[in-house]
Amino acid sequence: MNVSKKARGKARGIMARAVSGIAVLIFALTLSVVALAQERGDETYAVFVSQRNGAAELYSIDLNTRQVSQLTNTGRGHLTPSISSNRGIVFASREGSNYEIFSGQLGVSVRTRRPTLLGINRLTINSNDETGASLTQDGAWVSFLSGDGIEVMTSTGINRRVIVPSSEQFSDFSPAISPDGARVAFISNRGGEFDLWIYTSATGELRQLTRGAKATGGLNWSGDGKQIVFNTTATASENSGIAIAGAETGSFRVLTDKGDFNGSLSTRGDRMLFTSTRDGDSEIYLLNIGSGSVERLTFNSGMDDGAVFLAEPVRPGRPTR
Repeated sequence: MNVSKKARGKARGIMARAVSGIAVLIFALTLSVVALAQERGDETYAVFVSQRNGAAELYSIDLNTRQVSQLTNTGRGHLTPSISSNRGIVFASREGSNYEIFSGQLGVSVRTRRPTLLGINRLTINSNDETGASLTQDGAWVSFLSGDGIEVMTSTGINRRVIVPSSEQFSDFSPAISPDGARVAFISNRGGEFDLWIYTSATGELRQLTRGAKATGGLNWSGDGKQIVFNTTATASENSGIAIAGAETGSFRVLTDKGDFNGSLSTRGDRMLFTSTRDGDSEIYLLNIGSGSVERLTFNSGMDDGAVFLAEPVRPGRPTR
């Protein structure tokens, strides 16, 4: 049977459109899978502070292979970082005789796929220490501690304002801004003992969240803004441990109590990075909150501390022809 050139051309056109449609569908599905993995919080890297080579610098660690890479090499000393979902980062670093707040962006090495730190900017200039920086989930706002009290500002360093003024009567410290920026949690003894307090940005209200928490620092919000982890001595052993509190009720329970501190929750809240001296040195550990299993991640003679999860970048591929 003879088939006309016109018919053959039409068939080829239909076939080309079908192949193109399949390619687009595969591309869309790939994006969806990657986005879902990021939404679920399947983080494979973390960023932490280490003195393994002298001054406290920022490092990354692959949570699968345990490979460590150095991110900064300034010799100035860095403090615990905070990272947003779009991989923005803020941290305190020594500048002269005091600490200032810096920001940057975490990228990905083309060759190794490891995290890289790009575009570091100084956000504050002051004669007093400015520390304890934390970011909102979208990376737009920062809370931090200064000589004037607890402050907030944009991640570009503008619209800076004091939300909890410093006081000779009370001690307020360890601020952590909520993922949506609506609240700032901090530790204060304005209720008599050191507990968690909440500042609400819409009203300016201060509210005591916990009672009897014996909080010592290390506040960190869960990704959904429903829970807060913090350092505590309200443990059976009276050693330093980490507790988790409901951000609305203030009820809390102890997660670890073996010389542990500075916990950081994964996006979906099923894992927690933390620092511990349980094996003698200050090292980074990973807790599976559901099973209670703990795994040591670093083995180093220098201090390792302040690990935080790093969100996976969305790396869309290209449909092939």
